[in-house]
Amino acid sequence: MFSQVLNELLPLAENVGRTPLLSPRDVLPLLEKAVRRERLSHEEIALLLGATLAEENKKLILDFAAGYERPHGREILLLPPLYFSSICENKCPYCSFPNSVGSRLTRDEFLAEFDALLDLGYRSIELVSSQDPKLYAHDHTFSWDEQRFRIDGALDYFKIAKRRLSEAGGGMLTSNIPPLDAKSLARLGKGGLDCYLSWLETLDTRQYVALHKGKTPKANQAFRLNTFENALGAGIEHVAGAFLKGLHDWRKEEVLLYLFDAYLKDKFGRGFSIIGTPRLKGLFTESPLVKAYQVPDEDYELNIALDRVLFDGILWLQTRESPQMNRRLIGHFGAGVILTLDSSTAPGGYSGPPKSAAQFPVFHQKIFEAVSEFEERGFKVVFGWDSQTLASFQRVT
Repeated sequence: MFSQVLNELLPLAENVGRTPLLSPRDVLPLLEKAVRRERLSHEEIALLLGATLAEENKKLILDFAAGYERPHGREILLLPPLYFSSICENKCPYCSFPNSVGSRLTRDEFLAEFDALLDLGYRSIELVSSQDPKLYAHDHTFSWDEQRFRIDGALDYFKIAKRRLSEAGGGMLTSNIPPLDAKSLARLGKGGLDCYLSWLETLDTRQYVALHKGKTPKANQAFRLNTFENALGAGIEHVAGAFLKGLHDWRKEEVLLYLFDAYLKDKFGRGFSIIGTPRLKGLFTESPLVKAYQVPDEDYELNIALDRVLFDGILWLQTRESPQMNRRLIGHFGAGVILTLDSSTAPGGYSGPPKSAAQFPVFHQKIFEAVSEFEERGFKVVFGWDSQTLASFQRVT
């Protein structure tokens, strides 16, 4: 399992920027190698990320990514999140859920939310929930090391969503839910889950422990890391991963995410179908635990450029970022991305007002005006897509 491999990789990531920086003459062949889908060695990926500390290399990478066309480079896939619970037994200090009275949608409320998204034209929807102890009940065999859950409560939402999607002509379900054991993920796969998503927060083990204290399910980083193998082993077609930029040094995180993707490819023949791009926002950015790791716009754009070059999976641009930032990224690097134009990060919010506090603030915009603006610039915005569409956006030889 990757959790057992990670400790061997951490010294490599820690060494980023400590060796002499590569010159642009040495960086360019690494970028060209990556877009040929020839895997960079452990040493090469660490040297490439270290090289981004030099201004001349930053410009080279940005220009290279801007000139490199990803699959479906004029198309934008839309993917909205649908939160069905914000009741959480985890206590992550960078999330608003532990500090608020959470809520859980009833089945009727969930159906109203789902139908509101279908009425807008969406056919690919992300189902999101917190670590709600009623939806993910600890099994009698549960331990903090070996986490097993009874997921009948959560599974009901997926079954409702799958039925309504089928009635609407088909589509795709992505999940952003707590990590689960292999048996539970197999049940979700049969219940309609097409893409299992888990944000890894930080891959650095010491920082992860510092941010996730106490007896909570999320405190077990190894279980979170290994959940992708549980999902792929359970037959779920796609997985999506990311680190939260701003919890640790983004360059070191990028090295580890790249090596994690390579590990999954070696074991399963495929890695992350979606690479997320979330960046920490809000008051917690001033915490002494993370203040030194905040990612300015210039570095955020550089990280997106590297993602486009290094990963085969499609990038997902976030509503945490301003519409102006996302338009700039697409205008500079091209599309071939997933985008969320407007969203609610609390249960409710599409068919009526949200039932509780949002997980994090997002930028709101008038969706059809935003779509028209992209179309006027020559992009095709796609509401209705499925698992096969996602596969076609993967970079292949």
